[in-house]
Amino acid sequence: MKIKLFALTLVLALLIPSAFGQLAAPGTDNSPKVGDIAPDFSIPAAQRGAPPSALKDFQGKKKVLLMFFPGAFTPGCTTEFTEAGQSFDKFTAMNIEMLGISADLQGSLNKFRESVGAKNAFVSDRSLSIAQKYDAANMNGNGSARRYYFLIDETGKIVWKSTNNSLIPTDKLLADLSQFKK
Repeated sequence: MKIKLFALTLVLALLIPSAFGQLAAPGTDNSPKVGDIAPDFSIPAAQRGAPPSALKDFQGKKKVLLMFFPGAFTPGCTTEFTEAGQSFDKFTAMNIEMLGISADLQGSLNKFRESVGAKNAFVSDRSLSIAQKYDAANMNGNGSARRYYFLIDETGKIVWKSTNNSLIPTDKLLADLSQFKK
């Protein structure tokens, strides 16, 4: 009986700090703040011969929702962009251009876009240089992006963000962004 109690105590002693570590607040948020001018970056052309553009090219025209995500064809990302594709007209009605950004190759992103019925553009950030500007690079993991969202208004300022590395269901995302309809 004493051995079982000792074993149980030992197991709990090992598991409890691990469980509390998962509940601990995330590290310092070094991403750009709401109100900051969004860091600019080039958007490579998705098709050969098309000119590349940049984030700043949307200024004065549209809001831009940057959607950093870990990887194409993963369950959470598949759900996220399938739902976003089904609600594309609602984003468009709010004058929002969605850009999905991951470290996947552009060819893989093109196939992912087609397979989930997404209508938004995808940007390949193989070097994570864009993700690093937004503190969305997961350098400790497998070299992927964290699931971060940034809404940039027509003036180039960040007006909303979510950096808790959690998937936001499309209905909630639309509700959160609806305050920026104008």
